[in-house]
Amino acid sequence: MKQLKDWFVPWLMTAREYNVSILDKAWANPEYARLMLNENPIPPSEKVVNAVAEAVKSGHRYPDSMKRLRIKIGNMYGLGPDNVALCNGSSEIIDAMMRIFLQPGDEIIMSTPTFELFPPRAELCGGKAVQIPLREGDLQYDVDGMLNAINEKTKLILIINPNNPTGVFIDDADLERFCETGIPLCIDEAYRDYHPDHPSKAPLIEKYPQVFLSVTLSKAHGFAGIRFGYLLGTEEMVDAFNTMFLPWNVNLMSMAAAEAILDNPQEIEAKVQHNNRWMDIFYEELKKLGLKPFEAHGNYMLVDATMTGKTTEEILQSAIDMEKVFLKKIGEIHGKSGYFRVTPGTDEENERFVKFARRYFG
Repeated sequence: MKQLKDWFVPWLMTAREYNVSILDKAWANPEYARLMLNENPIPPSEKVVNAVAEAVKSGHRYPDSMKRLRIKIGNMYGLGPDNVALCNGSSEIIDAMMRIFLQPGDEIIMSTPTFELFPPRAELCGGKAVQIPLREGDLQYDVDGMLNAINEKTKLILIINPNNPTGVFIDDADLERFCETGIPLCIDEAYRDYHPDHPSKAPLIEKYPQVFLSVTLSKAHGFAGIRFGYLLGTEEMVDAFNTMFLPWNVNLMSMAAAEAILDNPQEIEAKVQHNNRWMDIFYEELKKLGLKPFEAHGNYMLVDATMTGKTTEEILQSAIDMEKVFLKKIGEIHGKSGYFRVTPGTDEENERFVKFARRYFG
């Protein structure tokens, strides 16, 4: 008799895990500052809440394709509704793109470090995540290293812009080099709303039909728990993703929430201003302490504290013990421990983080 695990596809047992157990601790300890998962600390407005409550009244009906919302999103980019696919947060795009492009043994090229959900989802298709270390010093993409890693097994390339966890935007000329390969390219714009002075790369899909964009409302819009995102691409690309997505993958309530906040840009602007104000404060405070914070273009800041001799684990545990602050663990970069990531929370939580940094690193 076979054991149950022997029935599983072999790559299920070998894929890396995307661990979210920290959320159980955070929900169980609401007095702790949640500065670890790029959440937005400002809750949805009454307009969003009322829109969701109204949508619940139709909760006995299946959703439609929400063309009105797709038109609204398309108009933001000069695209049509058929260039937009709605999804259950951009994590659904991450999962679907691996299943669309990767067969067992195929490869996706990305950086390291990167958003930790990408490698496991590739591995759960039997694919391989080829991770090229960021450049030393500025932690920019090693464009030459990534391009040199391309081979006949390469079926997908990932560029997060700005990158997570570094917060660095890629140069337009370098991004164009990836487009010119002709290989399917995901440009993840999860954090671009924090710096809208950097235009979206959506126009690239007209010249390069193998390029698609991934966008989420979990960050600047504050919808991490509402789960809404969208994909931008050619009609052929959008059709492929809609085929891979489950029917009714976006519920009526999250679509109503999305429409309400997109109709109320002032709400997004207020959340962005809160985030960016604290990012500036964090940057100055951490620099004064002799640390190396990387300039933030999202709602997270990568901090290099390797020069202190403290390990990442020691820093994270001390933040919990001293000020009840959760920070994000960042693995070794170029063989060095002592990196961590911080996301602005409420004013009170941010003041606790600054207090911890002064006590611990001062």
